[in-house]
Amino acid sequence: MTHVSTVEDGRYRTVCRMCHGGCGALVDVAGGRLTAVDGDPDNPNNRGFLCAKGRASLAQLDDPDRLTRPLLRTGARGSGSYRSIGWDEALDRVAEALDSARREHGPESLVVAQGTDRNYQEWLFRFANSYGTPNVLGPAHVCFYPRVMAGILTMGAFTFCDYEGSPDLVLLWGCNKSMTHGDGVIGTRLLDAVRTGTRMLVVDPRRTALAGRAEHHLQVRPGGDAALALAMIHTVIEADAHDHDFVARHTVGFEDLAAHVADYAPEAVEHLTGIPAARVREAALAYAAAPAAAIELGTGAQQNRNSFQLCRAVLILSALCGNIDRPGGDVIWDPPGIIGRRALPLTEALPEEQGGRRLGADRHRVLSMAGWAHPRAVWDAVLDHRPYPVTTMLVHGSNLLVNYADSDRVHAALERLDFLAVADLHLTPTAAMADVVLPVGGWLERDQIVEHAHYVAARRKLAQVGDCRSDEYILTELARRLGLEHHFWPDTDASLDARLSPIGLDWKTLADRSYRPTELRYHKYRTDGFATRSGRLALRSDALRAFGYDPLPSHRPPADGPEDGPYLLTSAHSPFFFNSEFRNIPALRDKEPEPVVELHPTAAAREGIADGDWARVRARGREIRLRARVTDRIAPDVVVASACWWYPERGPEGGWRESNVNRLTANVDENEEMGSSNFRGIRCSVHRADDA
Repeated sequence: MTHVSTVEDGRYRTVCRMCHGGCGALVDVAGGRLTAVDGDPDNPNNRGFLCAKGRASLAQLDDPDRLTRPLLRTGARGSGSYRSIGWDEALDRVAEALDSARREHGPESLVVAQGTDRNYQEWLFRFANSYGTPNVLGPAHVCFYPRVMAGILTMGAFTFCDYEGSPDLVLLWGCNKSMTHGDGVIGTRLLDAVRTGTRMLVVDPRRTALAGRAEHHLQVRPGGDAALALAMIHTVIEADAHDHDFVARHTVGFEDLAAHVADYAPEAVEHLTGIPAARVREAALAYAAAPAAAIELGTGAQQNRNSFQLCRAVLILSALCGNIDRPGGDVIWDPPGIIGRRALPLTEALPEEQGGRRLGADRHRVLSMAGWAHPRAVWDAVLDHRPYPVTTMLVHGSNLLVNYADSDRVHAALERLDFLAVADLHLTPTAAMADVVLPVGGWLERDQIVEHAHYVAARRKLAQVGDCRSDEYILTELARRLGLEHHFWPDTDASLDARLSPIGLDWKTLADRSYRPTELRYHKYRTDGFATRSGRLALRSDALRAFGYDPLPSHRPPADGPEDGPYLLTSAHSPFFFNSEFRNIPALRDKEPEPVVELHPTAAAREGIADGDWARVRARGREIRLRARVTDRIAPDVVVASACWWYPERGPEGGWRESNVNRLTANVDENEEMGSSNFRGIRCSVHRADDA
């Protein structure tokens, strides 16, 4: 089924959402159809650039495999046997199951899950809090939130890189912004800055294109990031290169920090980082000497057992060098004043005693503080009813089977559920296990308010495919059926004006303008202080001590040893896919048709693997199959696998077991604070696959 336009012919400004970015887009409509999607040259974030994913927006819109009608399962779970039903019946069935779970097992027996944020995350929290479940599941523990919560517990705020302020240097840590980062707009702005003289310092196990252009490339061993950050802090303090005035006036705990990092000299941790000490010192002092420096901390750095400690250490490095909330540095985010990220979740609707029952809160207190359940605790509650039973899940936009650690256990949990509803664009392997499947629209098919670091913008509904509806519509209708309508607006259109009213705007005005810029303010701490108990930035965090965690960042060694395999496994995202999405779009799949595993020539020769061979990667008693790519961009003992792979062409099951690297990962080596799964630095073996 192809789309029809919902607007008159013409050209419309909007904001792309094929990934996490906030790239401005121009959409042409002619003859009742969308005919072109291009970058908006007047948008301050991308200035006309649109990545391969954005350019494939119309292909996604008209993808013949799109879900277009609600489905009711008629066969075994995972069989893909369904019949079409109407929206009223579908929503009634979901609401009935949710009401039954609430009455029979308590509201906490429902888990509401989502994938990466598509501007409806706050709606999911609003629904969960209104319903009474503390259990919202998402990738927060391995994506963005370790950094967010490290910022909150260090300075009471979250920061972003200030490209408006023309940074002299950008430190890219665990991310390849120009290619694979979800916030594609950031890569655009980074490259613009580099063209005008900004220098780069790159920390990455791979020699990426950005690393090749960097002034310094620190090729860290997977899992050694926290040790490297602490070694850089050690170097800055040892050389007396820190910002004495900022540290004295605006921080607490410097003396404790200096004593703590005495054990992290670059020479002492060289076996952990894999980087010669002299290179670490040179790079750390180059960062400290920069007049203004910003840090881009990617998801790659937040997916290991030291993720939270690394995020804390990196923020401390920025603070020591005086780069917090300064032009060209790491600027504290100012909320734009709408009913958005802070107010829309309606946290106050969840009873306090329910918040204390959040799954994983007993161990991962910082993750729970952010409002998220931990996945391992969710699977335990489903499979073993510990500490109480979870019987029901409502999943929006997440292919759980390939995106979460220990995929086999995820599959076992999904099979055990009494009821599973999934809202998505396609019948993914996860959706194929659902009792009810709800078809949602893509970014061209919904009106949304975009809350970006630099602006509030309008994403406009320009098309309709089949009988698809928005996630916001689904949640509003479920709330009405469950008697929760007093927590929601009459419909999603009404919510748009209401959410903008605090800043004196309505939806039509914002849509006509396209976006409302957010004014940047610097050095806010000079008058307001930091939003911590002391009013100062916490180099030593007494709040963390109160939680029972280390008040100073440290490095925990890996749990496994050489006997588990001679190689360190990590993974990488493709510039043509967004996590597990888009492998069914030919325009993107043709660019990367198969999952790959990168090996160094030395490793390939040792294992008898030639470039282009199929290889088997084995860890934890399980193995997956990927196409070998021999490259000297990585260290001889490192292998890099494609992330989140599945095969849409193989039917409902999607071949999720064959090449899915998360079958090799686990939740047994997570960190205490955030429960981050260890996706980086896993011991493994690699062998040539004998089959074709």
